[in-house]
Amino acid sequence: MPSPYAVLGVGPDADDAAIRSRYLELIREFSPENAPVRFARIRAAFEKIQTVELRADRLVLEIVADDTPEELAEELAVGLPRRRLGLHELVRGLPVNN
Repeated sequence: MPSPYAVLGVGPDADDAAIRSRYLELIREFSPENAPVRFARIRAAFEKIQTVELRADRLVLEIVADDTPEELAEELAVGLPRRRLGLHELVRGLPVNN
């Protein structure tokens, strides 16, 4: 499936106004009566990237989707502070020698 940016013919750096303007141009050219499939594709693309918030969500999801679960787990493990055990917890965890 082509990216929403390709469907609308805008770059990933386009702002809300440019995306909306291009969307309006395309739906005038490809109306639901004359080109229903193309219109649906254009509408779906616009709904995915019409606001900066949606574009940011999409970008984050694309970045995360490139990582494997193992890479994400490792990144989380490295980034989280480790819990320090107190003396009593350490002593309790030692094996008892008889």
